Amino acid sequence: MFALPQITQKSHRIALFALLILVAVFSVLATVFQYYHLLLLPVVVGLLMLAFFYTDRSLLFFGSLVPLSINFDDVGGGLGLTLPTEPLFILLFLFIVFRWLLRPEIDLQLLSHPISISILVYLLWLWTATLFSSMPMVSFKFVMARTWYIVLFYFTVVGLFKQFKNIHWFFKAFTITTLGLVIFTLTKHAADGFIRSSSYGISWPFFPDHGMYAAAIAFAVFILVIYGFAGRHFGISLPFAPAILLLLAILIFGIVVSYTRATWLSLVAAMAVYVVLKMRIQFVWVLLALAGVLTYGIAQQDQIMYNLEANKQGSSDDIEGHVKSVSNVTTDPSNLERINRWKCASRMVAERPWFGFGPGTYVFQYSPFQKSDELTLISTFAGDLGDAHSEYFSAMSEAGYMGLLSWLGVVLTTLGVSFRVFYREEPGKVRYTLLMALLGLITYYVHAFLNNYSQYDKIAVPLWTFTAVVTALDLYHRGTVKPTIDHVEDTEKE
Repeated sequence: MFALPQITQKSHRIALFALLILVAVFSVLATVFQYYHLLLLPVVVGLLMLAFFYTDRSLLFFGSLVPLSINFDDVGGGLGLTLPTEPLFILLFLFIVFRWLLRPEIDLQLLSHPISISILVYLLWLWTATLFSSMPMVSFKFVMARTWYIVLFYFTVVGLFKQFKNIHWFFKAFTITTLGLVIFTLTKHAADGFIRSSSYGISWPFFPDHGMYAAAIAFAVFILVIYGFAGRHFGISLPFAPAILLLLAILIFGIVVSYTRATWLSLVAAMAVYVVLKMRIQFVWVLLALAGVLTYGIAQQDQIMYNLEANKQGSSDDIEGHVKSVSNVTTDPSNLERINRWKCASRMVAERPWFGFGPGTYVFQYSPFQKSDELTLISTFAGDLGDAHSEYFSAMSEAGYMGLLSWLGVVLTTLGVSFRVFYREEPGKVRYTLLMALLGLITYYVHAFLNNYSQYDKIAVPLWTFTAVVTALDLYHRGTVKPTIDHVEDTEKE
């Protein structure tokens, strides 16, 4: 959709020579005057040059680095920042938009795709809700960030994924950085004996909490599953399979000792979706089944709550006990607080059903909607301990019922297209690539019922990039992928 830069090789050589001189000069200055922080300047300049001269390649490269980006809670003015990725994403967004304005190119095929339409409707509604926000500047910043993630990692990346090899370059790079993060975190956690109380902040400074950490890991799990069990389709020889499965075991162990119940459930849900696909059940029947379960749940909610209240199992270091605590809505503070936040969201949308309180405002506005008999040991009136704890309730309270419907539209459209692509393709590269993206997305769609992290780059990048993979496979790779990925050509060049 957006034109990417074309810079001459001569410019590359001049820029590289200038960078080498800069590195040499600052290395000497840093050594002589012992100002070693000066060495950061050539690094920053190098990243900026990479973003300018190789905007398309650097987009995937920087995107794959998000698991290793570092969080800073307050860089001034109460604003948080993730370095080095967030400033680079803003810069890439400005580069791409500026060059698109100079040389507009619109891919009507992409814009008319069902997933693209659903995303544009979702984004348009967020901007509309911003106009009626209770905190306009908060909503503007929130939606602006959501916009650049979607422009970069959906609309721009879809164009890059016309080349099939780019999809797997990103998958591999993202998985490698995720593995590096998990190994680093497990090393720290091992010193505490992998106890649950240490899991909550063990991934800092890379992740603010264990829930987001586990959700991000889950995106990579099925990439390794496919490479391990169907690697021959991607040129991975059989002797490498045990090594890949060992890396998979490391990821799964990382999720287990994160003690994040939502991610455990999401992995089970993803495997259930795979079974549904293997049974070739059409997506419309899946929707009807979900609607039936929802209807039954609403009709029998009193009986269901009565049964759940019989469970007194609290969170535990014991894995079995921790799993059982998922349905404890009587004594488990985490579950009770989550229900408290959901009820606040329901009251908020009842007061402002059309446009909600504004994107990004829940954490500032939910406090007056709490009731004294629903407060828990971890309740707060300062809005400093988490958000709505649900992507769906968050969308509803912040952008009204239409906000919820537009988000559901993105989810259901992506699932519907994924089912179609899976059934259309024969077993091979396209189908297995689709599974990598779809099952990764399922883990977050399910996790998002219990937490909301899509405003953070750690989740936003894989969320929209995996969605772009589904769109690219549907548009550009209809059984046309050649046997060797490394030699796949752009399907648009015929």
